[in-house]
Amino acid sequence: MEKFLFAIEYFALFMGALMLIAITYKVLQIFQQSHYQLRSFKKIIKYYYLKDRTNIWPPFVFFIFYLHLWYIQLIFGIYLGVLIFFKIKKKNIQNLKFTFRIRRLCTVIIIFKTLLVSILSWKLPLPHISSALAIVFLVSPFDILLAALFIQPLESLISGIYIRKAKRKLKAYKTTVIGITGSYGKTGTKNILFSFLQDKYMVLPTEGSYNTMNGVALSINRNLKSHCQIFIAEMGATGKRDIEKLVKFTAPKYGIITTIGPQHLETFKSMNNIISEKMKLVEGLPEDGIAVLNFDNEYIKNYPYKSKCRKISFGLCNEADYQAFDLKADLNGLNFKIRYKKKEVSLRTALLGTHNLYNILAAFALANELGVPLKELVYQTSVLEPVPNRLSLRTEANLIILDDGFNSNPEGFRNALDVLGYYSKRRILITPGIVEAGKNEEEINYSLARKISEICDLVILVETAASLAISRGLEELRFKNVKIVEDFREAMKYVRSKEKEAVVLIENDITDIYKL
Repeated sequence: MEKFLFAIEYFALFMGALMLIAITYKVLQIFQQSHYQLRSFKKIIKYYYLKDRTNIWPPFVFFIFYLHLWYIQLIFGIYLGVLIFFKIKKKNIQNLKFTFRIRRLCTVIIIFKTLLVSILSWKLPLPHISSALAIVFLVSPFDILLAALFIQPLESLISGIYIRKAKRKLKAYKTTVIGITGSYGKTGTKNILFSFLQDKYMVLPTEGSYNTMNGVALSINRNLKSHCQIFIAEMGATGKRDIEKLVKFTAPKYGIITTIGPQHLETFKSMNNIISEKMKLVEGLPEDGIAVLNFDNEYIKNYPYKSKCRKISFGLCNEADYQAFDLKADLNGLNFKIRYKKKEVSLRTALLGTHNLYNILAAFALANELGVPLKELVYQTSVLEPVPNRLSLRTEANLIILDDGFNSNPEGFRNALDVLGYYSKRRILITPGIVEAGKNEEEINYSLARKISEICDLVILVETAASLAISRGLEELRFKNVKIVEDFREAMKYVRSKEKEAVVLIENDITDIYKL
């Protein structure tokens, strides 16, 4: 009998340890996907106590007081096993990446949780050590938050070391820096500009979509060589002073602002904050520098510039220094002309979507100012290839996939729908909507419903607050062919099994944090 009781006790403790691992994994996964921003814990706490269906925590209060009884221990272990089963069964959109930062944080979390269980068992008259575990389950997000706060000074120190190293490297190599920022179009413009400059200069762009301080520093430390003449730095911002810090860090001579819109409005709080932050790039350029500005964007065109650097505009409007006109867009790409400095040139590209016109225009303008021959610009435009997941085209059995899954914005969403509309086959949209639009998120997504209803035959919405706003708009328009799914995998599984021949637009993909 004694061995049986020991077995039950250890079973309860083992299941408790597994539950702690499962809870910690989920919290760290969301923390990582929110770029380690401590403010994300507000959302984590709300999710943990109110929304997580695989974490039914109120019974833990009962277990605290009765875990000295063997049969309650058995029920406790089985209950935890059921919760863990459903946690494992619920697949993540993006798994936790065990970076050095996560490993350091895990070490601190293990120490904190061990101390917490020990102190609770020692100081409180608890009936069993498993009771201390039950209490830890109740407060788990808070001890992980405490661990993150505790380790933050160390992370700032490590980050500072890498940034200072990258700054010294840039200065020592005397590399000219081009900064590119904007609410969207940064990566596309960066890649096109790299293509335009690479034959005339030794050029290094930031890796992938790295656009934070740490990401830019990583690109410099890892890849910048003494022979590099130009470094193209993509500059992203999710809050105030992000661009300002990047400008002080890299000291760009040239800058491009692609466009300004309600991206990351949730963290910026207002359009004025977004505009002010993006313009820090122009204000930080030297007098002999050049700012390349999208004059089709009213926020950029009407901004009261203080910088004395030279300003060059691009767009479709007549005021633009580099004006695109005679645009023709179809399934083969874009054909258009550019008028500049009393010259005209005809260009064609296989890139889809009119948003790519602006990316090409911006890169063309700066490359021309930097002395790249016109013949080279025309050729490079003709051989441009789409970046994966940014309105790139692929086939899958009987399906044509238009993959625009990297991220989304109102302008890009509508452009992608236009491309979908070129096809005469059955047209399907898969989207979670546009996220991170703050207080305007519902309005922005709701407004997309009309165009979606005009173009699409079937709409599959990945369930988020943003996509439900699209659903309401479609319902009011009496568009009935709508399916709501849990995640992207379910959407593609449905399409593959039900659709014999179709064109599928994947517009935006999301990480788990947007499902909270």
